[in-house]
Amino acid sequence: MIKKLSGRDEQFVNYRTSAYKLHLYETPSGYKFVMLSDPNTDSLRFVLRQVYVGPFLGYVVRNPLVKMDSREYGIDNEYFRTSIDRLVRGLSVFH
Repeated sequence: MIKKLSGRDEQFVNYRTSAYKLHLYETPSGYKFVMLSDPNTDSLRFVLRQVYVGPFLGYVVRNPLVKMDSREYGIDNEYFRTSIDRLVRGLSVFH
Protein backbone atom coordinates (compact mmCIF):
# COMPACT_ATOMS: atom_id res chain seq x y z
CA MET A 1 0.00 0.00 0.00
CA ILE A 2 2.81 2.44 0.87
CA LYS A 3 4.54 1.85 -2.46
CA LYS A 4 1.27 2.53 -4.31
CA LEU A 5 0.71 5.76 -2.42
CA SER A 6 4.35 6.83 -2.77
CA GLY A 7 3.89 7.23 -6.50
CA ARG A 8 1.51 10.13 -5.96
CA ASP A 9 2.58 13.75 -5.63
CA GLU A 10 1.41 14.06 -2.02
CA GLN A 11 3.33 12.31 0.73
CA PHE A 12 1.69 9.43 2.61
CA VAL A 13 1.76 10.29 6.34
CA ASN A 14 -1.13 8.41 7.95
CA TYR A 15 -3.97 5.98 7.40
CA ARG A 16 -7.09 5.79 9.56
CA THR A 17 -9.48 2.91 10.19
CA SER A 18 -12.26 2.63 12.76
CA ALA A 19 -9.89 0.72 15.07
CA TYR A 20 -6.53 2.54 14.72
CA LYS A 21 -4.53 5.22 12.96
CA LEU A 22 -1.21 4.35 11.33
CA HIS A 23 1.39 7.15 11.29
CA LEU A 24 4.40 7.08 8.94
CA TYR A 25 7.62 9.08 8.84
CA GLU A 26 10.06 8.30 6.03
CA THR A 27 13.57 9.70 6.15
CA PRO A 28 15.41 11.00 3.08
CA SER A 29 17.64 7.91 3.31
CA GLY A 30 14.62 5.59 3.08
CA TYR A 31 14.12 4.46 6.69
CA LYS A 32 10.44 4.17 7.60
CA PHE A 33 9.14 4.69 11.12
CA VAL A 34 5.58 3.57 11.86
CA MET A 35 3.39 3.99 14.93
CA LEU A 36 -0.19 2.95 15.65
CA SER A 37 -2.54 5.04 17.78
CA ASP A 38 -6.17 5.70 18.55
CA PRO A 39 -8.02 6.66 15.33
CA ASN A 40 -8.78 10.17 16.65
CA THR A 41 -5.16 11.05 17.49
CA ASP A 42 -3.59 14.00 15.67
CA SER A 43 -0.53 13.39 13.52
CA LEU A 44 2.42 11.77 15.31
CA ARG A 45 4.97 12.49 12.58
CA PHE A 46 6.81 14.83 14.95
CA VAL A 47 7.20 11.94 17.42
CA LEU A 48 8.46 9.60 14.72
CA ARG A 49 10.92 12.27 13.60
CA GLN A 50 12.10 12.59 17.23
CA VAL A 51 12.68 8.81 17.26
CA TYR A 52 14.79 9.14 14.12
CA VAL A 53 16.93 12.15 15.12
CA GLY A 54 17.28 11.01 18.73
CA PRO A 55 17.43 7.32 19.68
CA PHE A 56 17.79 5.89 16.17
CA LEU A 57 20.72 8.07 15.09
CA GLY A 58 22.28 8.04 18.55
CA TYR A 59 22.02 4.38 19.52
CA VAL A 60 21.72 2.58 16.18
CA VAL A 61 23.31 4.44 13.27
CA ARG A 62 26.29 5.76 15.23
CA ASN A 63 26.90 2.43 16.98
CA PRO A 64 29.18 0.19 14.91
CA LEU A 65 28.15 -2.88 16.93
CA VAL A 66 24.48 -2.72 15.87
CA LYS A 67 23.55 -4.88 12.88
CA MET A 68 21.46 -2.63 10.64
CA ASP A 69 20.35 -5.31 8.18
CA SER A 70 18.79 -7.84 10.55
CA ARG A 71 15.20 -8.26 9.38
CA GLU A 72 14.87 -11.39 11.50
CA TYR A 73 15.79 -9.84 14.85
CA GLY A 74 15.15 -6.12 14.33
CA ILE A 75 17.23 -3.61 16.25
CA ASP A 76 18.86 -5.39 19.17
CA ASN A 77 19.99 -2.47 21.33
CA GLU A 78 18.83 -2.07 24.93
CA TYR A 79 19.56 1.69 24.98
CA PHE A 80 17.45 2.20 21.86
CA ARG A 81 14.51 0.21 23.29
CA THR A 82 14.70 2.00 26.65
CA SER A 83 14.86 5.40 25.00
CA ILE A 84 11.85 4.65 22.77
CA ASP A 85 9.89 3.33 25.76
CA ARG A 86 10.64 6.50 27.75
CA LEU A 87 9.74 8.73 24.80
CA VAL A 88 6.40 7.00 24.12
CA ARG A 89 5.40 6.77 27.79
CA GLY A 90 5.98 10.49 28.10
CA LEU A 91 3.51 11.36 25.34
CA SER A 92 0.18 12.77 26.46
CA VAL A 93 -1.68 10.87 23.72
CA PHE A 94 -0.73 7.54 25.29
CA HIS A 95 -1.92 8.27 28.84
